[in-house]
Amino acid sequence: MSSDREFKALFAAALDAVLIIDDARIFIDVNPAAAQLLGSPRADLVGCRFDQFLDSEVDLDTAWRTFLKTGQQTGELRVVCADGTVRDVEYAATAHFLEDRHLAILRDVSDRKQAEIERAELLIRQKRRLLETETLLAVSRTLSATLDPTETMRRVAREIAHALGADMAGAFLAGPNGDYLQPVAGYRVPKDMRATFQQFPIPIKNHPAIEEAWEARRAVWTDDMATDPRVDRDTLNRFPHQSDLFMPICIKEQPVGGFFVIWWSERRSITDDDVRLLQGISDLAGIFLDNAQLYRAAAEANRAKDEFLATLSHELRNPLGAIVAAVGALERRGGQDETASRLRQIIHRQSHHLAHLVDDLLDVARVTAGKIALNREPLDLGDVAGNCVRSLRERSEGLEHRITLEAEPAIVNGDLTRLEQIVTNLLQNAIKYTPAGGSIHVDVIREAQEAVLRVTDTGRGIRSDMLSRVFELFAQAEQPIDRSLGGLGVGLTLTRRLVELHGGTITAFSKGEGCGAQFTVRLPVEVAAAPLRPPSPPLPRGRPRRVLIIEDSADARESLRLLLEAQGHHVSEASDGTRGVAVALAEHPEVILIDLGLPGLDGYEVASALRATPFGKTTTLIAVTGYGQSDDRRRSNEAGFDAHLVKPVSQGALARLIATAS
Repeated sequence: MSSDREFKALFAAALDAVLIIDDARIFIDVNPAAAQLLGSPRADLVGCRFDQFLDSEVDLDTAWRTFLKTGQQTGELRVVCADGTVRDVEYAATAHFLEDRHLAILRDVSDRKQAEIERAELLIRQKRRLLETETLLAVSRTLSATLDPTETMRRVAREIAHALGADMAGAFLAGPNGDYLQPVAGYRVPKDMRATFQQFPIPIKNHPAIEEAWEARRAVWTDDMATDPRVDRDTLNRFPHQSDLFMPICIKEQPVGGFFVIWWSERRSITDDDVRLLQGISDLAGIFLDNAQLYRAAAEANRAKDEFLATLSHELRNPLGAIVAAVGALERRGGQDETASRLRQIIHRQSHHLAHLVDDLLDVARVTAGKIALNREPLDLGDVAGNCVRSLRERSEGLEHRITLEAEPAIVNGDLTRLEQIVTNLLQNAIKYTPAGGSIHVDVIREAQEAVLRVTDTGRGIRSDMLSRVFELFAQAEQPIDRSLGGLGVGLTLTRRLVELHGGTITAFSKGEGCGAQFTVRLPVEVAAAPLRPPSPPLPRGRPRRVLIIEDSADARESLRLLLEAQGHHVSEASDGTRGVAVALAEHPEVILIDLGLPGLDGYEVASALRATPFGKTTTLIAVTGYGQSDDRRRSNEAGFDAHLVKPVSQGALARLIATAS
C-alpha cells in the first residue's frame, strides 16, 4: 500500500505528462501535466483513445505493434491538443507496466524545437549574408582593379552567376540614344549562342520587362519565360531559358545606362535576398561606371592640357628664340651707343625671365603628373649654388641687390639641372620680393647627414597666414593693383616638388611683413665616395662652319642667321622641310639646325630622310624647337638628331655643339 501511495504522489507531481494506456490505446489515467499538455481536463481525457491526439501522419498501428513486441520505446511525436495546436514531444514508453497497462511519459519540447528551427534559419540567413558580403567584396575588388568597362563588367557578371547559381549572365550598356541595350560582356554564354549574344541589341521599348525595370529603377524578373506575356518571342527564341532577371545599374536610384541580365535554364523563384544582393552589386557597378566616365573625362582633359601646354611652349618659345638670337647678334656687332646697349640688356633680361616663366609652368605640370625623372650623380651643393649666383649676376647686369655666398663642401646625389633650378628659383623669388638695395645671402653647410641650403633675404617678408601656403600651386600673397611683383605662383610649388624628388624637405620662415624671409632646403648627403662631375670646359672657339637653318618662322630664321654669321659661320636657309632636304643634299653643310614643327615634311621626317643618305649619316643634326617635353626629346633622338635644343636657345650650348661638330 505504501508503494501505491508513493506512485500516486509521483504520478500527480510529475512535471512531465504521464499516461496510463490499455491494450486498446485508451487512456486509463493521466496526470495533471498530461491534462495541461493536451488542453483538456482529466475527466474528459480518461476513456479517450490516444490515437485522436496524434498527428495524422503517424503510422500508429505499426509503431504500436513494435512497441508491444520490444517492451520499450523512445522517440518524438507531434500531438494535437484540444484547441487544435500541435506540440512537439519526446516520449519514453514501457509496455505492460502492469498486467494490461502501459506507461508513457511525454515531455513538451516545442519551444526547444522552435528555437532549433529559428537557429537553423538564422544560420541560413547568416550564410546568405556572408555570401552577399563575400560577393560584394569580390565585386568591389573587381571594380577597383581596372577601369576597363568590358573586362570589369564580365567579371561582375561572373560573380553574379556564381552567387545566384545562374546558367548565364551578361552586362549591357545603353546605346547613345538610350533606346536599346548593347551587350558588352557575357559569362557562361554557350558557344552556339555567343554570336547571337554579341550581335543582339535589346530594344528597351519592345521589351516590357526591361522597360519596367528601367522606369521603376528596380529588378524585374520572369519566373517562366515561356508563359510570361512580357517576354517577346524573339528573345525567347534566341535565349531558350526558363527564368530571367533584369537589374538596372543605378546611382542614388538614377540609371547610369547599364543593365545586368541573368538567365536560368530551369524555373527559378527570385527571393528578397537575391534582389538585395543584386541591388548592392548594382550600386557598386553604378559607382564604377560613374567613376570610369569621370576618369575618361579627366584623362581627356589632362591630354588636352598637355597638348595646350606643348602648343603654348612652342608658340611662346618661337618668338622668344628669335628675340634672344637677335639680341645676341646685336651684341656681337657691338656699337658705342650707350642707350642701345642698355635697351639690349633690358630685352635680354626680360626674354630670359619670360623663358623662365614658361619653363616653370611646363615643369610644374610635368612634376605634378609624375613625368620628371632625375639623372642623379654626386654633386657639391655648394658649387651648384655658387654657379647659380654667378650666372644670375652675369644675366642681370645692373641688378640693384647685394647677393653674398658662403658655401662649404656638401656632396649630394642629385640632378644638376634640377638642383640649379631649385637654387635659381629661390634666388629669383628673393629678388622679386626684396626692394632695390636689399641683401640676399646664400649659405650652404653640412649638418649631420644633411646638406643644408639657406636663402635669406631682407625683403617684404611673409605674413603668418601665408607661411603654410607659400608652396601651394598658384598661391600668392596679396598683390598691389599694378601687380608689380609679377609671377604665376608656380615657382615655389615646383621647387618643393623638385626637392621632394631628391628625398629632401623645404621650409619657409619669416617673422612677418617687412622682416625678410628665409627658405631652407635639406637634402640627404651622398655617403659613398664617388667622382664629382668635372667642371664645364671653357666655351670652344672652333673654326667657321657651314650651317643650314631649316625654320619656317622668318624672324626666327633671320635672327639665328645673323647670330651665327656674327660668330663667323657660313649660313644657308630653308623655310620648309622639303626645301631644307634639297638644300642640304646640294650644299652638304656640316651642321643643320632643324625646327620640328615645319610645314610639309616636319623636323622628324627631315632628320630621318637625311640620315638615310650617305651625306646625312655623318653631318650634325640639331633640333631647335619650341617643343621640349620628354616625349619630344625621345622622338628627336629616334629620328636621328644629335642634340635637342629648346627655344630660346642657349648661345653657349649652341656654340659648343657647332664647335665640336664632326
